[in-house]
Amino acid sequence: MANYTVIGVGQHKKFFDGNAYHDATNYIFNPEKAAYIGGAGISSAQTAAEEMQETAVKFGKDKGKRVRHSVLSFDERENVTPEQANEYAQAIIQHYSPEYQIAYAVHTNTSNVHIHMVMNQVSYLDGHRYEGKKKDYYAFKKYMGSVTHLPIILSKDKGSEY
Repeated sequence: MANYTVIGVGQHKKFFDGNAYHDATNYIFNPEKAAYIGGAGISSAQTAAEEMQETAVKFGKDKGKRVRHSVLSFDERENVTPEQANEYAQAIIQHYSPEYQIAYAVHTNTSNVHIHMVMNQVSYLDGHRYEGKKKDYYAFKKYMGSVTHLPIILSKDKGSEY
């Protein structure tokens, strides 16, 4: 079983400030936590925040919510290795990569392996904003399940750190 959480839902103005790109990517790419890192629509982990911000500025969308930060956490009884989680992450980000820049990191700093994903809310294709509708949320849940072959439980963010 895996647990999927979107960070900041219901938290007033979470990821709305000008530092959101840097704060989110610096957190997920922290070398003390991240065993693997990667992304799509970005040149490198080192430039991910700048590239996401450049996309938003290019389309005049550098206001409002900047990123969607989510976590897919694997139950330790599933024995998902960091290597497996990295393979899952590479496949999972393909769901959004045709339209959005997305970075990921596999964290191993807790008893359960988990994947952090940070997605730019602004499409690099045409500048439209990610709407985050329920239909998409459930389609993504189904997609993650097809990649991992595990049941995906949807959770609400309780403000906890992973």
